[in-house]
Amino acid sequence: MRLHLRIAAVLAAVLVASLHGGAVHASSADDMRVPEDVRSISYFPALGGWTLMWTRFDAQAINRDLARIAWLRANTVRVIVPARVFGYPEPEAAMSARLENVVDLAARHGLRVELTLFDWWHDYADIAGSRHWAGALLSPYTGDARIAFVELKNELRPQDVDAAAWAAALIPYVREVARRPVAISVPALDPARDLSLLRTALGSAQPDFYSAHFYWRPELAAHYLEAARDAVAPLPLWLGETGYSTAIPYDVLRGVPASRSAREAEQGYYLRSLALVARRVGLPPIAPWILSDFAPEAIPAGDPAVQGNAREYRFGLFRIFGAAKPAAAELRTIFSGGQADGFNGGFEDAVRDEDGRTVPALWRIRRALNATFARDTQVARRGRASARIDGAVTGTGPDAAFAIAPPDPAVRQGDQSTVTASARAGARCGEVRLALRWFSAEARAVGGVQSQPVPCGTRGWRRLRANGVAPSGAAYVGLYLRAAGTVGHAWFDDVSYSCARGRARAMLIAR
Repeated sequence: MRLHLRIAAVLAAVLVASLHGGAVHASSADDMRVPEDVRSISYFPALGGWTLMWTRFDAQAINRDLARIAWLRANTVRVIVPARVFGYPEPEAAMSARLENVVDLAARHGLRVELTLFDWWHDYADIAGSRHWAGALLSPYTGDARIAFVELKNELRPQDVDAAAWAAALIPYVREVARRPVAISVPALDPARDLSLLRTALGSAQPDFYSAHFYWRPELAAHYLEAARDAVAPLPLWLGETGYSTAIPYDVLRGVPASRSAREAEQGYYLRSLALVARRVGLPPIAPWILSDFAPEAIPAGDPAVQGNAREYRFGLFRIFGAAKPAAAELRTIFSGGQADGFNGGFEDAVRDEDGRTVPALWRIRRALNATFARDTQVARRGRASARIDGAVTGTGPDAAFAIAPPDPAVRQGDQSTVTASARAGARCGEVRLALRWFSAEARAVGGVQSQPVPCGTRGWRRLRANGVAPSGAAYVGLYLRAAGTVGHAWFDDVSYSCARGRARAMLIAR
């Protein structure tokens, strides 16, 4: 087993030996082990994000939210502390008391705290002041089992020489004061590059583990996370932030209908995919960003990339006033040790598109001239529904297609993928086929195969199959239900996918 699989034991050992507020436990060798079964969620209240959590402090709202986090089967909550707002270099007594209140409330719900320091802070030249602030804030929690670990800084940029030198000076000090494992994270843009740079810059002042963040297309998750994992090995890596915004303007996944139901269904599928990939590449459970959506006034000024950016307000697993999105149930399954691996291949689950029409959940739509898409509850080979493409698809544009990336879509050269489905078509059907397409890590198509077409006017359903081997340069695969030159209707049902990776065979089937 690789050493990076150790990601730690602080949270796996015992949840909280004592849930009494302010209880401090003597440190031991076990206290300094890296968390292994950490199941964490980043947290701010829906009405008070970032600094406003502390300046609009609402203990009752926080307590209700911590109950939701416990319901999700998490065992850790990420609490983020802004240095300047707390008082710097001497933390204000009132702010320290609020932090203690949060730590105590978390313990009462069976949750430990992942304590992220120095948020919205970049005065890296002030090492003495930074040590004083961290020491004053952390000294009440020395060896306290309610603290799972300390993250020195969120998304430190290693290209900043002063930032890396500051981190090298602070990591050993924070570890000594807190007697807890210490982590540090880098931005999500290129985690492998940044982790490699940071690891080199830190020299002998290494953290106990590193944290990477991922918000791109789930098809790329394995490529990014494997590279990030290898960049810090043998130290452990943790996926400390990930998520999908349900904001309508957010188009990281083209083809997902711009409706609330479609985006919320996709959010759950995103977490399903990331959880599968993280498990396969040897990482601990994923840590979603964030518990709740934010109200319009809940994000303070301070980071222009966040305040006013529509996507930043809709990453939550719960809506602003507490209603759960589908992703909440998905994460509860993940944190309970279960793992769904379906992709609605039987089209039993429905959402609405932008025009209010019912379409299959999770499937992306590749539109073509005069084509329309629907979930048909009147025609099905099995179950209650099928996917249907209607209309005339003509000209030189792309074929009409339902498309999806399977839950774990990563491939390497030589991996064998197979997609099967049942299909039927009317008398004038053009070409109705299945297809596999392979893409590079840069999302460039590098190959593809397709099934034989359904004979037009065929009575009943035909079973189609497309099978092929990933070519050189392939990083992930996509599945396509295609209709080209179609006049009338084409139906698909019972889609299944399998991938043989070397000697290990992974099967993903949905009906």
